[in-house]
Amino acid sequence: MVENIVVGRDKPDMDKYGEVGTAFLGKHIVGKGEDAHLTNPVLMDVTRPHVMLVCGKRGTGKSYSAGIISEEIAVLPPEIRENIAVVMFDTMGIYWSMKHPNERDKDILKEWGLKPSALDAKLFVPKGYVQEYEQAGIAYDSTFNLVCSDLSAQDWVLTFGFSFVDEYGTTIERVMKKLKKKGNYSLQDIIAAIEGDEKTEKRVRDSLVNRFSAAESWGIFDREGTKIEDLVKPGTVSILDISHYIQVSSSWSVRSMLVGLLSRKIYHARSLARKAEELEVMTGETRKTMPMVWIMIDEAHQFLPTDGKTAATEPLLTLVKQGREPGISLLFITQRPNKLHEDALAQSDIILAHRLTSEADLTALRGIMQTYMLDDIQEYINTLPRKKGTAIILDDNSERIYPIQCRPRKSWHAGGSPIAIKDMGILG
Repeated sequence: MVENIVVGRDKPDMDKYGEVGTAFLGKHIVGKGEDAHLTNPVLMDVTRPHVMLVCGKRGTGKSYSAGIISEEIAVLPPEIRENIAVVMFDTMGIYWSMKHPNERDKDILKEWGLKPSALDAKLFVPKGYVQEYEQAGIAYDSTFNLVCSDLSAQDWVLTFGFSFVDEYGTTIERVMKKLKKKGNYSLQDIIAAIEGDEKTEKRVRDSLVNRFSAAESWGIFDREGTKIEDLVKPGTVSILDISHYIQVSSSWSVRSMLVGLLSRKIYHARSLARKAEELEVMTGETRKTMPMVWIMIDEAHQFLPTDGKTAATEPLLTLVKQGREPGISLLFITQRPNKLHEDALAQSDIILAHRLTSEADLTALRGIMQTYMLDDIQEYINTLPRKKGTAIILDDNSERIYPIQCRPRKSWHAGGSPIAIKDMGILG
C-alpha cells in the first residue's frame, strides 16, 4: 500500500487526527527527467492556520494550484467544512469559471480517479460593474460595496499616492477627523468638507475634490456596506472579483484599499469569534461564531511589497504576524517572490514553488529554504519534469522538500493562455 505524504501537520495532530482534514494536492515525483514517475499522494493540512506561499513564473500553474486548494476545502467532511471559509481576492478575473465543471480535462481527471465537478462558490462583483457581467452572460451571486466611513485617512492617503506630511495628506487627515465625529458619511460628505476647509489652499482643495469625485466611478461605495458575515460563510468559497480596477488609474491602489479594509474586518471579526470559542470550551455553552478563514490573494507582491507601503500593507502584516491566534490562514500567490515583503516570506510555513528562473526570485527562496536544502534550490527545480503543474513543496514542519505534480482541477480553469487556433477537429 502506497503511504500518503502529509505536509503542514505536526506529529501530535497526525497522531490524533491522522489524515482527516487534509487537501489532496497531487503526487510525489520520484526520479529525474525521462525517468521521473508519480508515486505517493501528497496531502496538505488545511485545518490549522498557515501562511502559504505559491510562486512561479508566468504560466507554471500558480493560480491553478490555489484553485485546487479551494476545491479541496469545499469537499471536506461537513463537520469540518462548516468551520472553514475561503475568501479569494481575484485580481485577474479568472476564478468565476470555477462554478463550472472541467469537462475538457475529463480524460485526465479519470486517470487520477477524479471527475469534473463545479465548485459551489459564491461570486461577488463590484456594484458598479454589474452590467458588464450581465452583458458577458456570466452569472454572479451578489455585489459587494464599502462604506466610506470605514476607511481611515491613511487609507485614502495611500490610495491616492500622497504623503502623510504634505499638504494633501494633512488636509485629508484634518477633514476625516471632523467627519468621524458625525458617524457614517458618504463621498459627497467628504467632498463638501474639503470644499469648506478654509485652512487649505484652493488648488489643493480642487485637486482633492477631483480625486474623491473620481472615486465615485469605482462603483464600490455606499452608505450601507457589505457585511463581513456575507463574505465569510461556513463551508463557502467566496470569490471577490476586483479585476475591473485595472481600468482605473492607480488601479493597484484601489485594489489595495479593498484588500486592506476587508482584511481588517476579517481580523476583527475572527478575533471576537476566537474569544467566543474559548468561552464555549470553558463553559460548555454553544455559541455561533464566524468560521476560520483562508484568505487567498493573487499578485500578492502588489499588496504587500518589499519596498514602500500600500493601503493593504499594515492589515496584511497584522495577519501574517498575528493571524494564527484568531485562526486566519493566508495564501499568497506571486510570480515575483523577491518583491514580496520579507515578513511574509519568513512566516511562510508551506511553500509551493513552481518553475522560477530569475536569480533574484531564487535568492529570495534560498533565504527561507537554506536550512533544509542539501542542494541549491535551482537544482531542485531543474530536476522537475518540463510539465505544467510540477513544483517543489517545502514543509517547514517536517523540514523536508518534495517534488510534486499537482493534480488536475475538477472545476474549470479560465487562467490559461489563449490561442488564435480554434479547435475545430481539423488539426492532427
